[in-house]
Amino acid sequence: MRLQRFVSIFLRNIVILSFFILSSSGQVFAVDADVNARLEALEEELLELQLKQSEKASVTAFDAIRLDFGGFITQTFTSTFNGGSPSKASFDQTNLEFLIGADVTERDSVFVAVGFLRQSDLLSENTGTDVRDRVFAKNANRVPGIIMWGKHRFSDLLDVTYGRFIDPWGIINIEHFPPVLLNLNQPQFLRNVNPGNLFGSNTFIPNFLNGVQAHGAKFFGNNQLQYYGYTSNFNGEGSSDFISGTRLSWTFPDNIATLGTSYQNGVRDESTRDHYDAFGVDLLVNYKNFLLKSEYIQESISEASDRESWYIQPSYRHNKFIFFYRYDYIDLDTDIDSDSTEQTEHVFGLNYVYTPTIRLRAEYVVNDFELEKDSLGQERDYDNIQASITISF
Repeated sequence: MRLQRFVSIFLRNIVILSFFILSSSGQVFAVDADVNARLEALEEELLELQLKQSEKASVTAFDAIRLDFGGFITQTFTSTFNGGSPSKASFDQTNLEFLIGADVTERDSVFVAVGFLRQSDLLSENTGTDVRDRVFAKNANRVPGIIMWGKHRFSDLLDVTYGRFIDPWGIINIEHFPPVLLNLNQPQFLRNVNPGNLFGSNTFIPNFLNGVQAHGAKFFGNNQLQYYGYTSNFNGEGSSDFISGTRLSWTFPDNIATLGTSYQNGVRDESTRDHYDAFGVDLLVNYKNFLLKSEYIQESISEASDRESWYIQPSYRHNKFIFFYRYDYIDLDTDIDSDSTEQTEHVFGLNYVYTPTIRLRAEYVVNDFELEKDSLGQERDYDNIQASITISF
């Protein structure tokens, strides 16, 4: 930086000296425009160097081999009706996410997803109590750092990710991003259902992890084996409590089907110190215009009730339209035979892919509780309609 300043002062003095020499010989008016142009070009070059470097900078700005920038915006409208609770409606979620990916070297890359979220969750009443407590929560504006990771690729058999990354569990949690989701509401085991809060602590498994992950893949003929292994903390909570897990999947020729299994154990609740073990299996079938997704999860928790959930979601694409149905069952306490802990969702949905970057959705959801009435005798079952649009860029 000192050298740049010295060169700038030296060249400026040369220009000024030349100006006076030319002035004394009567040529100043002929070369004045050229002198000014040269001086301005010199100042612009020095300014550019100063913007790119500083005395303490260890690297130069804009050094990535490749830099991608994109994102999406999603708007959702939800209306609830029927049952014993009052009808409610809300533009309940507006989500803007910026996605940034860069290849720093031939083997190193980074990815960042930052969201701006306005959220008004539909809260469920406490199990078996007053359904009038089923309301949309007050608006919450959040700016979460959703995903932030770096990755080093050793080979096809091994790459290592470090930072905050998506929990590699099952199918839909890995897909994660709204531009590719048929239904913005994830299966019940991935939602905080009692009551609801996006990415809350009552999900069966974390949506995101903070730690380190190993991943790799190998082909056996036309079949592919893929694995994940990780150790992490949950959502930044319980900094001394760890979650570890693994996932294995086998993909058949032409991607016609993928069979996977996942396992996870650890402590994620710093207050209760409950240890849990979760096991799951999943199946994805992709044949022509037909797509089927299904997952099953069982979770055992020390000093708490065991839980299980499963869903099956077939879909069919015709031109720009995608028709789908999802049967989604959850039981928050398999230790006892009680209707109050069981719930089933039936989702009837339609997607219209207007362009590859614009997706419109409409769903009709039937919420069926095994415990049919609350403590005041009101019907617990209810329906809701949801419409949404996602624009990617």
